Amino acid sequence: MFRRRRSKTKHAGGIDTITPGLIGGWVHCSDAPLSEVRLLVGPNLLAQALINQPRQDACQKLAVQGTFGFQLELSGDLPAVAFEEAPRVLALSVDGGVSVELTFLPHPATTVERLQQVLAPQVRGAVGHFDGLSPDGDALLGWAYRRGQAIGQSIEVWLHSAGLPPVTLRCDRYRPGMGAEGYPEHCGFQIELQQLPPAWDGQEVQVYFDVDGQIPLPGAGLVWLPGSGSALAPAEAQLMHPTSGSPYTASMANAPVELQQSWQALEQFRQFLDGLEAQVCRAEEAQQLVRECQALEAGRPPRKRDRLLRMLGLRV
Repeated sequence: MFRRRRSKTKHAGGIDTITPGLIGGWVHCSDAPLSEVRLLVGPNLLAQALINQPRQDACQKLAVQGTFGFQLELSGDLPAVAFEEAPRVLALSVDGGVSVELTFLPHPATTVERLQQVLAPQVRGAVGHFDGLSPDGDALLGWAYRRGQAIGQSIEVWLHSAGLPPVTLRCDRYRPGMGAEGYPEHCGFQIELQQLPPAWDGQEVQVYFDVDGQIPLPGAGLVWLPGSGSALAPAEAQLMHPTSGSPYTASMANAPVELQQSWQALEQFRQFLDGLEAQVCRAEEAQQLVRECQALEAGRPPRKRDRLLRMLGLRV
């Protein structure tokens, strides 16, 4: 068997992304080309990926051209892990003769703790994005799901603000265009600011994969909510009613064709529902007239009864 050289190996780079669904970064070794990274817990291999992703920032830092990036995708159906040994991310050469252990670049001392957090069963495999405030500033938006989840299933994420109980957000709203990107179409979350308790007014918030608020969703990061309740008044759902002059009109004009088509389909469906509601109202009015006509049959003057029947088109 080969022996891996771990001591005094000159390398640059490390891990710069640790989420429940993805561990990413870049690495370059001056001793030998590195070909793959592996996520291990003791002898158990949980995930592996090639070092073949373009990272222009790494190339500029090293003054060397190449593809030094990697992305380890984590699935929600990974086997249960007992953390008797610390999780590690190793980068290896083609022949396995060179192996270096990678650390979390922003905070190397927290590498093991962060890896353990994202490998916890309740969050493992989750991916998502916090979009922040909606264009009109009266809702918080984003999406999240877990790799390997069954059709019709959804996950929860949590909105946090210091000193306040977290708010649960169910990720089951329709998001146009997600299917074309390989994601579930019903994985969005949204909460209107008017739905939040008054104590959230003017607070700094962030969305997390876990209820304890340890693993934030990528994206907007910390977001300040509007203060004084000025943006918390109920507003018409313009997302489903794009009209001239609305804040969505310009955005939709520049949106991809697929998104515009999805938007149009939603608007057509809204119009269908409006028409259906009008038909139901007319039917209810007709039923009311029928009930009045039946009551008149019990002894009201025939002349008035005949007038009601003519209104219903039942008598000429």
